[in-house]
This record gives sequence, C-alpha cells and structure tokens, in this order.
Amino acid sequence: MIKQKIKQFLVDRRDEQYRRELREKRTAYHNWYRYHKQELTKELRAADHAAGQSLSLEVVRYSHLKKYILSGKTMPDIIVACDDQGTLTDYAQTMIRDFFAENRESSLVYGDEDRVDESGELQDPWFKSDWAPDTFLSTFYFGSVFAFRSAALGMINPGERRAADIESQAAMREDDDEERASAANEPDDGLRAWIYGQLCLKLAQADGGFSVRNGNRFPIGHIPEILFHRSRPAESWDGHLIKDSLTRRYSSDSAAMRMVSIVIPSKDNPEVLENCIRSIEKCTETAPYEIIVVDNGSSPENRRRVEELLQRHNEIGSARYLYEPMEFNFSRMCNLGAAAADGELLLFLNDDIEVRKNGWLSYLSEKAKLPYVGAVGMKLLYPNSDIIQHAGVVNVRVGPYHKLQYCSNAEEHYFGFNKGVRNVLAVTGACLMVRKSLFDEVGGFDAEHFAVAFNDIDLCYRIYEKGYYNVVRNNMYLYHHESLSRGDDRKDEVKSLRLSREQRALLLAHPALFGKDPFYHKYLTQNPVQTRFVVDIEEEYLKNLTFVTPRQLKKALPQAWTDACLRLGVEYANSLAEWYDGPFAGDDDKGYYLKGYSFVIGADNAVYDRELLLKAQDGTGNVYALPVMSTYRPDIAANLTDQINDELTGFFAMMREGLIPAGRYLVGMLCADRTSRQRIVNWSDVYLQVR
Repeated sequence: MIKQKIKQFLVDRRDEQYRRELREKRTAYHNWYRYHKQELTKELRAADHAAGQSLSLEVVRYSHLKKYILSGKTMPDIIVACDDQGTLTDYAQTMIRDFFAENRESSLVYGDEDRVDESGELQDPWFKSDWAPDTFLSTFYFGSVFAFRSAALGMINPGERRAADIESQAAMREDDDEERASAANEPDDGLRAWIYGQLCLKLAQADGGFSVRNGNRFPIGHIPEILFHRSRPAESWDGHLIKDSLTRRYSSDSAAMRMVSIVIPSKDNPEVLENCIRSIEKCTETAPYEIIVVDNGSSPENRRRVEELLQRHNEIGSARYLYEPMEFNFSRMCNLGAAAADGELLLFLNDDIEVRKNGWLSYLSEKAKLPYVGAVGMKLLYPNSDIIQHAGVVNVRVGPYHKLQYCSNAEEHYFGFNKGVRNVLAVTGACLMVRKSLFDEVGGFDAEHFAVAFNDIDLCYRIYEKGYYNVVRNNMYLYHHESLSRGDDRKDEVKSLRLSREQRALLLAHPALFGKDPFYHKYLTQNPVQTRFVVDIEEEYLKNLTFVTPRQLKKALPQAWTDACLRLGVEYANSLAEWYDGPFAGDDDKGYYLKGYSFVIGADNAVYDRELLLKAQDGTGNVYALPVMSTYRPDIAANLTDQINDELTGFFAMMREGLIPAGRYLVGMLCADRTSRQRIVNWSDVYLQVR
C-alpha cells in the first residue's frame, strides 16, 4: 500500500511537471512572437528610416476606404488600409514607409497578421506567400492589411463616380449609409468587391502583377512580418467577388478549343492504363485532346493489350503508341511524348491517375493558357478516400516535399490552402500541364540528371526561374494510385541512394532556391515530416539550444530492455552545417543536430526521461547517450489513440564535434521511467556519420 502511494505521488508530480511544460509550449506562437518582436525591434532601431519618414501616411479602415478615396481630398503619399476589427502592430507603419522608400517601382504591398484571443494570447498567425496572382484571383489573401501609393490611383479608375460627383447631397447620403452599415457589422459584399476588384485588382494589374516576372523581382510587395493583430478569426474573401477578373478576359471557350496532348508513360500496366484512359473518356466532354502512350518495354502480351486498348480509343478520339524499349527514364519518356505531340498544351499524366469529375481538363487548360502562368497541376487524393496526396510542393532546406500530404481534404487547412487555386513553386509530374511553347523554351525534362526522381520539380523550378508562376488547382481533384507503376524508392537501398543523388543534384542545380520558397513563408516549418502549416518554432529553439555532452555507457544495454512499444522517428541526424547550408556546406563544421519524435505505446509518457543513443558501428559496441529537449508535436499526438501525455513527443539535441570518435553510429532511444525501475530501448534505421 505504501509503495503504491509513493508511486502514485511520483506519477502525479511528473504529470504536473508535464502539464506545466505543455502549457508553456502550447502557447509557443505567442512566446515565439514576443521574442521575435524583441529581435525585430532591435533591428529596426538600428536601421536608418529617414527616407521612409519623409513619406506622409494615413491609416484608413476598410469600412471608410471607398468614401475616403472617392472624396476628392488631398491624399497622403501612402494609404494604409486595414480591417475595422484589430490594430496595427507598433512597427507596421515604419516598415510600410521603409518598403515604399526602398521600392520606388512598387505601388502596392501587404503584410502578415495574427489574432488576439479573449485572454490576450496571440493565435492563428497567417504567414502569407509572396505575390501570387492566381491565389489572389481565388481569394483576397491580403486579408486584414495592405497599403498603396495614392499616386497610383491616377492609373486606375477605382469607382463608378468621378470625384466631383461626390459633392452631390444624394451621393454623400448614399456613402454615409454604406459606411454606417459597414461599420455596424463588417464590410458587406459590395464594399468587399470594391476593395478587392475595383481597387486592389486594378492596382495589381497596373503594377504588372499578371505578367511574366523580370527575374526574381515580384511586382507586388510583401512585408513578411506580422503587421496586424486582428480581434476575430480571419475570413477569406472569395474570388466570386471579382466581377471582371483577369482570367475572365480569356473566355472558357478559348480554353476548351485548345488541343491538349496527354502524354502517359507506362510499362507493363495494361489494367491500370485502361482504367486511366477510360476515366479520361468518361469525364472529358468538350476539350479536344489526343493520348500519347510512351512505353519503355512492356512484355509482348502487354504490348498487344495496350495496342488493342488504344485502337478502341481511336474509335472515339485520337491515340498514339510510342514503344521504345529502354531503361526507365521518366524524363526521356515524357520528352519523347512531347516531341510527337500536336497539341498546344501538354499534359503529363501518370498511368495510375483516375478522373472522376467532368471539366477537369478545362480546369487545367483555363490556367495553363494564361501568358504569365507556367506549369499547372491539380490536387490529388488517395483512391477511395478524402486523404490528400498532393496539394502543391513546397521547398525547404532538405528539398521539396508535398504540403498537406496525408491530411483530410474534408478539413479546410491553413486559410483554405487545399480548397482554392494556389501559386506554388512546383507541382507533381503525376499531373502537370504546360504550354508546349514554354516546355520547349525551358528545354523540357532533364533526362541526364533526373531520370527517375525530381524531374518534375526541376522543370517547375526552371519555369519559375524564367519568371512564370506555377499553379495548383486545389478546387478540383483527381485520384492517384501512387507508386503502382514503380514502387517506393525509399524501401530499396539502391534506389534510395539514387534518390539521394538526384535530390542533391536538384539542390546544386538551383542554388538560389536552397531553403527558399517565395510561396511558402520563411517563418513556417522547415520540417518535411510536418505536412501541416505550423510556425517554425524549431529555429528559435536552435538559436537558444545548448550543446549537450555525450556520456559513454559503462555497461552494455540489456537485451531485455529492447521493446518495440517504444516508437522512434528520427527526422534529421547530420551536421548543423548541412542543416543550414545543405550541399553548399563548407568544411567548418558547427557540430551535429538530431531531431525527431518518440513515444511509448499504451503508457503515460510524462513519467519517462529520454536520452538519444548512438551505437558505434566499428565493432566495439560502444554506446553514447545524449539528453534531449522535448518539443510540442500535436501532429504526432493527433494520430495516437492509446497514449497518455503524448503531445511533447518531439525532441532536439545538438552535440559539438570532436566529442566522440569519428565513425558511423546507429541512432536509438532510451526511456527511463522515473516512477519505477523500468527501462525501454529501441533503435531506428537512421545513422549519424561523425567526421
């Protein structure tokens, strides 16, 4: 009885410690912003703001904006427009003035925002992409704050009335009524449509926002800092408010009349290919298209079956079969299909894609035909589910990855990212449309360096570097039976090495994009395992994380301690220099960085202290232990059902170089229950190479 009471006392104490730590880390964004604001304020105090201070500025709430602009009053140099509910941050006006002083060719800029909840905590940060024209046409992602030069109003007509018309009493009363109604509630659809379509859209058009970029310069500005604290949840204004968007200048008929050449690489998959082609036939009613199947060496029987399939399709459409036995090279196969294509638009499609909705081809061509648009992709779901496989590729330090993969499409993620049309740095080659002229302009797929992987990403990067905007249509979806054609490269050691080589080649081919993505905010996570949009608290941890000293275990770990109930995922185990600089890292090593997550199945995880283990692979059997820092991982907890206290499952550790002998080490984890004598060990399949 006494032992049980003592154990329960220890458990209660550990649980309370855990809850205190969890409360602190759950409010991680509030704490992150507080620290970040201190650092940003120091930078701003040290900067010269003389040029910006010379610009006059006035802040106008959305409900007053239309009347203010159409009033005929003398305007300041800069007008800052913001939502009625909320406040500008302390430094917002300074940063806006500085932006216009430093970017004299820009007339329009927007910033990021968050929300202050009832208790005064900062929540729901909306870190936005740099200028994204197709995202803008889909939703007013400027949100709660934007600013513009008053001089730019001379280039556009933001209203139906002339300034002189405002003087009439009837017009004044009409504006007053509108203003009172807007201020009493929130901007109505009429005022929102005016702000969105008559003001911001026209300013963006005048500044070249819907033209091919000149290099890396974006015509519309983005200040990547929190400029506004709103006092209510964000509400995205839908693109239907724009009555005369740029897209509508090009009729849907013009999209439907463009011939599309659908290039499908396929080998020894006649059943899968037939399902793909049948779904195309069923769901493509108006758009003219041809199908070009590129086969790199199917068996005689499967070749015959494909020929029969395409012969049947030729009775209702057009299909060709390019049969050329060769080692699998996705890039070369796609290039062969493109060279044979007659269409103005090329659609590269995996043979394991299934179409189930009409209009899909017109959705793709509607964007692909626009002169400033590059590659166009579409949201892909796993078969017979609402689980996202692809909703756009983002680029982080370790390379490209699919954002929102494995998330439910039934939910709305990060201010509607998975529901609208979005500009992204890259889309998957499983479904990628591009104008044939642009495909030829950038030289097609790189068959030499990217035979199997990253060829689609490399193509999209080259298109972006030419100044075009790549698009993913997340307002329509296809089903993707992923990996049916080729299997999972990461499960085969030879293929895994090739994948690593091609990933490194991608990073080296595009050095200016290393760790950078204009459509993915720099303050969002760099962790490819975290597919949701979360703030990169990790970077702040790294700035303040203390290097730990490894201890060598004096005794061998008992085999009885090894238990698969301890789950371990190692997400990075390499040098800090590689983390920050990738393939461009120099010889000056800063130490080693390890991160990931772990938890014990069916247990109260608060009672365990964790240490990383490094087991030497040199035959000595030496094992070193490193203490770790726990981190908040709601993404892991969301997938766990039978664990207690499972939200602080993440871990970080940093170790200086020279503390353990050079060599290769297997990474593991030791969990010690501090309320009993239980010890649990398990090992990952990840190795740390110590130089």
